[in-house]
Amino acid sequence: MKKSVLIILLLFISNTTSIYAQYSNTIQINAAPGNMETMNRFYQLDEFIKRLDNGIDYSDVDSYNGTPYATPVFLLGNIYEKSTLLANNIALRYNAISDEIEVKESMTTSDDEAKPLTKSIDIYVKINEDIFIFAPYQGGIENGGYFLVLFEGEKYNFYKKLVKKFTPAKKATTSITTDTPAIFKDRPVYYIVTKDGKYYEFPSSKNKKLKVFGEKKEEVKKYVKENNLDLNNEKDLKKAIVYFDNLESSKL
Repeated sequence: MKKSVLIILLLFISNTTSIYAQYSNTIQINAAPGNMETMNRFYQLDEFIKRLDNGIDYSDVDSYNGTPYATPVFLLGNIYEKSTLLANNIALRYNAISDEIEVKESMTTSDDEAKPLTKSIDIYVKINEDIFIFAPYQGGIENGGYFLVLFEGEKYNFYKKLVKKFTPAKKATTSITTDTPAIFKDRPVYYIVTKDGKYYEFPSSKNKKLKVFGEKKEEVKKYVKENNLDLNNEKDLKKAIVYFDNLESSKL
């Protein structure tokens, strides 16, 4: 079954029009003029794969707490290939559990009709003001993932990996206890990234975070103290990274 699906996917990429018409209704999207054929090839054909994520129905929001998504609802956004706009004002949502960008024709289209965008380092999306890029940070596309861009500097970028800790639902074990719903809890991971693609993960400890700044550690530490920053706070960590990038960029 998996081999058959893989063959179909490969055929789909090389011959989008015929394969897509055979197995799925054509998706009409609000794309930039002339880009409809280009846009079609970035959808993965998944008519034969119905995923049951973590054994729960994501559409049944009363069955769990939190959300498996960056935002629980679809929002309007754009899809780009490098600097080229492929589609604008299209419904998008990031699924942190499957690490996929879900796409559907419009805000009124059923969520069941959403399809995952093909993962490519050349494709990124902008959902409202949030930019998601795909990066092979572990050595290859298959080990890559989506990152939320928090800052792009002269020498360093600041990325956020949206990680969700999933706790399954539990049935009550006694008459005096109650059922516990499944829980999705945010556990974001932050990275400082060099322009040549090296990723440095920030540890959870405030003091250990400073070590990531290398030989500029003491200068950043002084800046953090003078400005009363909390490096476990995302906005404050961003301020420290902006300062660090300015220090590095000012080198002769």
